[in-house]
Amino acid sequence: MHLKEFEIYRPINAISPTNYNQCFYCGCISTKIDLVPPLKFAYHYLVTREEAEFLSVPACQECFDFLKDERISTLAKRTDNVKFKLARKYSKALKVYEMWEEDELAELDHSLRTSINAGLKLGEDAYSRVKFPGFDFEVEGEKHSAHYTPNEVFEVFGSKFDNFRDALTYASASYRIPKSKLKDLFFEHDNSFDSAITFEHSVIEKKLFEKELKGKCKLFALKHKLNIKFVIHAVTLYMDDDEYLTIDTALERLYEKRIYKPVQKSIFD
Repeated sequence: MHLKEFEIYRPINAISPTNYNQCFYCGCISTKIDLVPPLKFAYHYLVTREEAEFLSVPACQECFDFLKDERISTLAKRTDNVKFKLARKYSKALKVYEMWEEDELAELDHSLRTSINAGLKLGEDAYSRVKFPGFDFEVEGEKHSAHYTPNEVFEVFGSKFDNFRDALTYASASYRIPKSKLKDLFFEHDNSFDSAITFEHSVIEKKLFEKELKGKCKLFALKHKLNIKFVIHAVTLYMDDDEYLTIDTALERLYEKRIYKPVQKSIFD
């Protein structure tokens, strides 16, 4: 069975003039037509009656190449596929875009500054393509509001941002956590800046506490000729039993219970 494109595919037409000649998938200039599903798989979908939309969609050369061998038969899933492949192809540039600001480049040497700046520009372009939401269109007179990329909101303790890069920059500067580390923590803690920051600060506080504990217990042990491990263990137990104790007050309790020996008065005094 020989199928002709014009017989079964319905073109999507942008409603707004600003979207004319624009790739539906990424927003670049369209030079090709993507068939949903591709013509070579059309007969399969017609025979099996599996879900297929049979649309012809304006696409740029790169998005067309991404999709030409994909048998995906719906516009939404083909859009997801393109976004995934764009993000994967430009992952290095996207990372540069997320991690660097233009005003940070001045301190770099010329060659590194040139390289980072190129990555920034490529990353910015790739980011806009990955986040491009599609556009409103009509098919045979029927209007569709098809925005397949969700409008994400990133929140940092009440401050809201419409993109990950700005949220990361703000969170890193405000809470003094390096961007690269904070980015990893964000994904490790259910894509939550609040959880990532809270976790990192708890780790820092624990390290500071342990440093202070070791330092004060060491001085105490030397002064009273005690084993430092014994002192740390005793102070930790006291603080576990009483949440209101500080390291200093726990050391005072240790002194009172284990070291201080009141002078016994004679009955003749």
